[in-house]
Amino acid sequence: MSATLVVAVFGVLAASVLRGFTGFGFGLSAVPLLSLALPPAKVVPFVTVLQVLVGVTGLREARRLTNWRAVLGLAPGLLLGVPIGLIALTELPANQVRLAIGVLIALSVLVLMRKVKLPQHPSRGVAIAAGLVSGIMNGLASMGGPPIIVYLLALSSDAAAVRATSIIYFLVAAVVTAIPMAIRGLVDREVLLWSIASIPVLVAGTWAGARVFRRAGARYHRATALTVLSLLAVALIARSLAF
Repeated sequence: MSATLVVAVFGVLAASVLRGFTGFGFGLSAVPLLSLALPPAKVVPFVTVLQVLVGVTGLREARRLTNWRAVLGLAPGLLLGVPIGLIALTELPANQVRLAIGVLIALSVLVLMRKVKLPQHPSRGVAIAAGLVSGIMNGLASMGGPPIIVYLLALSSDAAAVRATSIIYFLVAAVVTAIPMAIRGLVDREVLLWSIASIPVLVAGTWAGARVFRRAGARYHRATALTVLSLLAVALIARSLAF
């Protein structure tokens, strides 16, 4: 128990520092990092609980600027996708899940590198599809961010509105994912213990990453994020194929 707790807290610290520095989603970095040492069926509920906690802290600030129509348009796909991802998480062997997460990370990096854009006025079908892909990724790996960021950037050039809508959507996605996880027993005593122990580390790491970003300047943060995430994807795929 103590050894896994140390691994969990260290993983959260590293991921929160990266998140504070880059501004990228916590789950996108935390899940592959923690999955190198811990079973994905433990990692994903753990990261999901932390994302709920992080989302709640930003709720008050974000709700005024949120594009609620976009959140509602994405919701049906999210609700359909989360159970599919959860079934894959709980039914597939750990190394197959690690492989899937590694591939998703690699694809996410490609999307972010190529700056893929959607039409400026996506249809309802596109909104449902984006929510569905995000929901599957959220249920499987607690990292449904890339399709949503691409979708929201297509809707608005207002950075404040995109950021606020992202905060609200990811909070909703984390809650929608956490509830069936808790019902299925994935959010157990051990996961709750890790989550409680990690809260101070999460806050401190995010603060430290933001401080480094302010000193280093914006020109390094995107390259750093893509490099680290690429290395994590390669390591996770290698880990899944090695056993």
